[in-house]
Amino acid sequence: MSLDTMSFILGGILVAAGIFGGGLEIKELKLPQIGTAARILAATVGAIFIGLAIFLNPKPPGSAPTPPTVDPKKTTITFQEPMQGDLRLDACLEWAQNCGEPAATAWCKTKGMSHALEYPWDNVGERGLGTRLIGTNQVCREKFCSSYVYIVCEK
Repeated sequence: MSLDTMSFILGGILVAAGIFGGGLEIKELKLPQIGTAARILAATVGAIFIGLAIFLNPKPPGSAPTPPTVDPKKTTITFQEPMQGDLRLDACLEWAQNCGEPAATAWCKTKGMSHALEYPWDNVGERGLGTRLIGTNQVCREKFCSSYVYIVCEK
């Protein structure tokens, strides 16, 4: 179990104790009744643990990218957290235009492939990561910047 998952579970238990005041029984887990001060403390510490779980990034910025995986039966390659130069590949070809498939396919073509099959993306700007647009080479360092989790390219 990862650290962020454990933090989220512990935070949820503490928040539940703070809200309900204890007296809960879930399978083998029993939370005794607690007083008002303990409830406030439990809810506060639980919220901190949940916040920690949300913002905890198991891969530190600048860590080595995962090497691409090749499926020998197909002519596809999966690229984890694709990079455009020194930054994560932005999910848009130009500022807020041609997002998703167009930018993913343009990136696949730089790798000698014909198009993108899968290209889920998420907001990396919230985690302090910058992105680079493949169409204009501009850098995005805002909280709304998005990048691909992975891209599956096909020949």
